[in-house]
Amino acid sequence: MADQDRDARLVRIDDLRRCLATAFERLQLTPEDAEGLSGLLVESELRGHPDHGVAALGVLAGFYRDGTLNPRPRVRVLHETDGAILFDGDRGAGPAAPTRAMGWCIDRARERKGMAVAAVRDWQLLVAAPYARLAAEAGLIGFACANFVPLVAPPGGRTAVLGTNPFAYGLPAQRHHPAVLDVATTVSSMQRVRVAAQQGTSMPEGIIFDHAGRPITDPGAFLEGGLLAPLGTPHAPHKGFGLALFIDALSGVLSGAGFARGVAGGATGNFLWALDVEAFLPRQEFLARMDAQLDQIKQGERLPGVQELLVPGERGQRRYLDLTARGLVPLAPASWQLLATGCESLAVSLPAVLDH
Repeated sequence: MADQDRDARLVRIDDLRRCLATAFERLQLTPEDAEGLSGLLVESELRGHPDHGVAALGVLAGFYRDGTLNPRPRVRVLHETDGAILFDGDRGAGPAAPTRAMGWCIDRARERKGMAVAAVRDWQLLVAAPYARLAAEAGLIGFACANFVPLVAPPGGRTAVLGTNPFAYGLPAQRHHPAVLDVATTVSSMQRVRVAAQQGTSMPEGIIFDHAGRPITDPGAFLEGGLLAPLGTPHAPHKGFGLALFIDALSGVLSGAGFARGVAGGATGNFLWALDVEAFLPRQEFLARMDAQLDQIKQGERLPGVQELLVPGERGQRRYLDLTARGLVPLAPASWQLLATGCESLAVSLPAVLDH
């Protein structure tokens, strides 16, 4: 067990999935959608991203209760061409629409031996990596991104206009697992700050600002109309802001969803694409070249005290494989408390805690 898991509650993966699925069914989701959303949160825990794991239950419950999210969305195709498709997500959340969209991109890219793109308007993606990974595991290059409610001001400004706007890419390989990067275009995710506020802990300096643009460390003050720092802060905030602008244009402007200051909780947009590498090289040749690229990264000289050089997604993949083989998932004390609070509000029993 990793050091970060020593104080965690250890539960069975299947028990946690059932617990979360029951909670989402209490919020009127269909059993299929409840199971999909539950699986998405559990996978985030397994890969070491607790801010997008069970801690999200309470936030999602609030969105479903106040009507921001629709528990029974009717996903529709609005427009389709040979290489592009546009879906209306009807204010849903979770894996259903983006999995369908990326599946379409993979199939169409293979048929065309080229690239296919998809956009989904009015859908909460929650996390981008699973859809980029889906393409990479099929031997294609994948990309997924989404916009979010405004939390970031442009460099020199103090009016929030763009969101955390995360993106993910997936690169296939042969001997190596796919390299998968999933990052927000801000220094921190919104959920990480929200969890810190619920715990009553401070944030490191340089991550959050108050409504006037002054740096703060109190996440509670941030929740009163504060701002998030874009990637590159403090020396090059224009880099993160520029990436956020690009993702907002793809996810929001292009899809017909809300964009910039017009993004609301259920009006976010998503943009996904898959590229068949055989448009350029035979698949096996490309995969061998990717292996060689990743080998060069991992075989480089290390700084003192560094045991191994890792590529994007490698640490999370190892954790995921280890925990799924054991059928267990550790939940950090803060995550457990948030899960307990969410389950109590929905009259759902918590999963049994096991001995370490």
